[in-house]
Amino acid sequence: MTDYNDEKLRKKSLSKKNDSESLLENDRTHQLSIHTRQGHNKVLSESILPLILCLACPFFVRSIVFICDHCNGSIIEFLQRLLFDQTMTLKDVLEDFFYFQWHWPSAIIILSVFTYAIIMTMLLPGDEYSGPITDTGHVPIYRNNGFSYYIVSLVIFALLTVILKLNNLSPTYIYDHWKEFLSTVNTFAFLLCFLVMIKGKYMPSTDDHRSSSNWLTDFYRGVELYPRIFNIDIKLITNCRYGMLTWALLSVIFCMKTFELYGYTDSALVTCILTLVYLTKFFWWESGYMKTIDIIVDRGGFYLCWGCLVWVSGIYTLPSYFLVKHPNQLGFTLTSITLLLGILSIYVNYDCDRQKIDVRSKHGECLIWGKPAEIIRAKYRLLNGKECESILLASGYWSLSRHFHYIPELALAFLWTCPCGFKYILPYFYFIILFVLLMHRAHRDDQKCTLKYGQTWVKYCHLVPWKVWPRIY
Repeated sequence: MTDYNDEKLRKKSLSKKNDSESLLENDRTHQLSIHTRQGHNKVLSESILPLILCLACPFFVRSIVFICDHCNGSIIEFLQRLLFDQTMTLKDVLEDFFYFQWHWPSAIIILSVFTYAIIMTMLLPGDEYSGPITDTGHVPIYRNNGFSYYIVSLVIFALLTVILKLNNLSPTYIYDHWKEFLSTVNTFAFLLCFLVMIKGKYMPSTDDHRSSSNWLTDFYRGVELYPRIFNIDIKLITNCRYGMLTWALLSVIFCMKTFELYGYTDSALVTCILTLVYLTKFFWWESGYMKTIDIIVDRGGFYLCWGCLVWVSGIYTLPSYFLVKHPNQLGFTLTSITLLLGILSIYVNYDCDRQKIDVRSKHGECLIWGKPAEIIRAKYRLLNGKECESILLASGYWSLSRHFHYIPELALAFLWTCPCGFKYILPYFYFIILFVLLMHRAHRDDQKCTLKYGQTWVKYCHLVPWKVWPRIY
């Protein structure tokens, strides 16, 4: 009897050991997934590269404005002035490209919009929904009021525009002081990112945080996956409620400025309409966006929060901004074709996301393009040992490639930029940057899913072999 009890205890101990090893392996996998973008050289990836990007990105955004305003849209002229113009002093360079300016009228507008975004997010009604469960078992909760927030915001903006016009004022004041506006929002974004980093280091909202001794890395990559201050989700506010809304409003403002200067300009109108339709689709689908790699992988730091506050304002709006100084008349035929193809691209992009949402909401029991959905059920374990399951779709658009929805998004970016013409490459920077970003994101997503699902993901890749471009990549 004693031997039997000893054997039973030995088996129980061995079972616990195996469970501990399994959890340890999961933890290693989790840590690998966190650091997968850092590469082998930690000095380069954790110090040098973040420092370069934190300095270069503001310089790049300010350079775009300088090229549009002072170099006739020519990058060659800009480089000549920057490198060979002896009248441009170091003080001029710092003020034009690096200076952290605080322009109070711009600051009031920025802080008002940011405060408005927080208040309306809290007040507007909406059903609660949950994001994906994290490795530590945390489930983020949101309120589904993004679309109503967007529509109410556009209505308020229209009313404010009428009131301003009646008093001989205009929202195009922002365009007239665009350099000061960008400098101020850049300063605000740096301060916010630093605050979020400090908060994450010493008062994290959840267990999904990673702090290190390298403050530069923590500032750039972020500390918390779901940072909240007074229960306000920072990533929701910066990414969606401020970043995407200001993109829409700035596109309208730049179109208004073009009309003020030249009268009716179809190129500016096409770019504005396609941008607004796309962002309407975004806010309609916002609950789906909150389950994408931007939210479930990227932490709240410079890379994400500064990008949504400054990069979106300065680079995503570039085609609309460029057209103020370089307007084109497309004519009825080109206007109609561009609008038609753009709206088709938006629909295909939306339909891709709709297919995936339908399959997951119906647990795979649905039809895709008239046939039963072909799915793979991929199981994975959290750090606490709990087993979870995801549905991988291999039907419809998702049978063509694993990220087919990137193709219509790139097509749309090209279509709302082509009204700028083809004389200058500058307005196509957004399209080029988006192309690089989405290809890199597809690569990152493959890495994440390989670590998360293991052999099940390998099986899925055999079923859907192409990452983005069918038969190409």
